[in-house]
Amino acid sequence: MRKQLILASLAALLVIGTPVAEAKTNETNATPYTDIADHWAKKEIEKLYIAGAVGDAESFRPDDPVTRGELVTMFVKAKGIAPGTTSQSPFADIPASSWMAPFAETAYRLGIVHGTKQGSQLFLQADEPVTREELVSILIRSKGESGAVNQVKWSTTIQTLAKYPDGQSVGKSYQRAFVYALEKGLVSPYADGTLKPKNAMTRAEAATYAALHLVKSEAAKSSQQLFNGTAYKQALTVQTTAYSNPNQPILSYLEYPLREGVVAVDPSVIPLGSHLYIDGYGYAVAADIGGAVKQRHVDLYLPTLQQARSYGMKQGVKVYVLD
Repeated sequence: MRKQLILASLAALLVIGTPVAEAKTNETNATPYTDIADHWAKKEIEKLYIAGAVGDAESFRPDDPVTRGELVTMFVKAKGIAPGTTSQSPFADIPASSWMAPFAETAYRLGIVHGTKQGSQLFLQADEPVTREELVSILIRSKGESGAVNQVKWSTTIQTLAKYPDGQSVGKSYQRAFVYALEKGLVSPYADGTLKPKNAMTRAEAATYAALHLVKSEAAKSSQQLFNGTAYKQALTVQTTAYSNPNQPILSYLEYPLREGVVAVDPSVIPLGSHLYIDGYGYAVAADIGGAVKQRHVDLYLPTLQQARSYGMKQGVKVYVLD
């Protein structure tokens, strides 16, 4: 019976275009959901529930489109990151009083989402459905691998996408991430050989990606934890300075919009794309570099030049690498 269940799970994963090599999940039937008993993603949804990435409810609604807000919350929880506290949301459509605000701000500071600028305001558009190409991009940023994506050559990107009937329909801003995901087995073509980058993703598909690629196995979990329970793999003592740029819009080295949370590092010490927690600063993403940023020196982005100048230079600051 166990062999039949595993084979059925592998077949289902092939249909949605998800890598099958990692399709090993917790077999405990522990969720309260009444609508997943015969669903192809049952094992993955159960794994997320056990990990605390999805909450208690009577139903999971596995075949409903996943919204951006649901995806961001699911991915942050799947990584085991405790959200920060916020008195001010970075998104105009997410009030600071909303239950989603801490997750949205944490995802924003970690570079998992960037939001959409409309005039002078930034919007998450949390209720909007997520396409496959956007999910793949968010997944890679959630894994802390944006630095590796930045190394994918455009010539390789074009050649790889040309192999698929609908490869050219992948949006330009998502192309290198999609090719990286294909190369690394994070995503695979559908059974008919297509990529379907514009397809709206379901909650079950989102749960499958999170379960396979973000939830750590017991063996891989770190025993080192921050004060809030978030695990980290390495602690560094560094020198910190601060920078700002009033001439927005300016992009970081990884093409992230500059904002609080984006920091410059020496990639030989802290890999680009890494998620960090910095004492006195909070969650951050290593998304920039600088000519003067060498060795154990981290340059923190602050909103104004006055704040950056006031910050000065600090020695002996602890930086925790989460990924």
